Amino acid sequence: MAAPQEQRIVERPFGPFERMLAIRYLGAKREHGGLAFISVVSVIGIMLGVWALILTMSIMNGFRLELISKIVGFEPHVFIDTRGAPPEKVEELMADLRQRAGVESVEPLHEGTGLASAYGRSEGIQVRGVRPEDIRRNELIAKSVAAGERARNNPNEPVPRGAVGQGSLDRFGDEGALSQDIVMGDSFAYALGVGVGDKITLTQANGARTVLGTAPRTKTYTVSAIYHVGNERFDRYVVFLPIEASKLLFGYDDGYPWVGVRLTNPNTADDFVKQLETEKPYGMQSWIQRNGTYVTALVVERNVMRLILFIVVVITALNIITGVLMLVKNKARDIAILRTIGATRAGVVRIFMMTGTILGMAGVGTGVILGVLCAIYIAPIQHFLEGLLHVQLFPPDIYQLDALPAKLEWDEVAWVGGMAFFVTLLMSAIPSMWAARLNPVEALRFE
Repeated sequence: MAAPQEQRIVERPFGPFERMLAIRYLGAKREHGGLAFISVVSVIGIMLGVWALILTMSIMNGFRLELISKIVGFEPHVFIDTRGAPPEKVEELMADLRQRAGVESVEPLHEGTGLASAYGRSEGIQVRGVRPEDIRRNELIAKSVAAGERARNNPNEPVPRGAVGQGSLDRFGDEGALSQDIVMGDSFAYALGVGVGDKITLTQANGARTVLGTAPRTKTYTVSAIYHVGNERFDRYVVFLPIEASKLLFGYDDGYPWVGVRLTNPNTADDFVKQLETEKPYGMQSWIQRNGTYVTALVVERNVMRLILFIVVVITALNIITGVLMLVKNKARDIAILRTIGATRAGVVRIFMMTGTILGMAGVGTGVILGVLCAIYIAPIQHFLEGLLHVQLFPPDIYQLDALPAKLEWDEVAWVGGMAFFVTLLMSAIPSMWAARLNPVEALRFE
């Protein structure tokens, strides 16, 4: 008759017995060898770290979206250099671009630099010539000017938050090349001290050639509208003229020096340029290349902030090591008994790993929930705190925004939660392996 095989206490990994012990150790009181207060602190620390990481990244995404939306809303998404090309070739190019998938509109452009003067003040400026219908179709400019006119014509309505434009775009460019209309940003208008209806003088250096040298061209224009888009680069340094008037001022003859393309998806601008460069013999530049400094700075800032906050999560997770080590020390007798009656080293590791992992999951899960809720309801939370503290945490007259912008990206939330959970799992494994190396004889010697 065969001898009965020895029954082992642990039937399978992470089975009911191991889970039962891990949960009992979590619920045990401190005087019975339960987890120390530092473990509770570590859960709170992980929760706050994950919450801060998700909320901060969401706010940075919101600011990035605000900045990028101003750029892609104000300018064309692709610039094509057609200087020197025959007018018929430029028209042919524009007709071809309009037929391509993903193209929203095609705009001829003229750009130059000049000196604007009014009331004894002079400022350098970028002059951009556009078709009247294109500037009216530009939502950032048109909505700003329209909002200012509504506020002026309806004084009983609530005052719009932040700055708005002035004037009207209805008659912009009606006189073609002889038009005297000019549209500018509010920061530039403030610098010159002008308003709608005032006169300014534009001077550009490359004028007619004479026996005494090149004479500058000078012409006087009337401010027909003032816009506000919330980007200092555009509000302060760009003015618009009707394209034919701009070409006349700078002495540009037939055709158009630039062609701008607006895409339905601005993020595909680089791919659009790469494909078009293989087909057309023109120089091209996407809005991403044209604003490379801004885009690169945003990416670097985002990655650095993510790294710093993730280090904070790692530091708070280190407390789990201390908490589980204290639990192992207090439960040394229990570990020795378990090993004596048949528990394996791997089983001991799994028991204490589950204990630390449950703590980590509690902190990570609570932090993810808090971070997501705060990112979604950032505006009501901000306004509640402002009303409670009677201070403006985010002044709209400075930032030109009603509330902190926040853009929640779920793949980023998943990355934060996953990495934080991995860190807590790693921190739990270190003291768990130390518990498995405990010698049962040494642990029971003085019992």
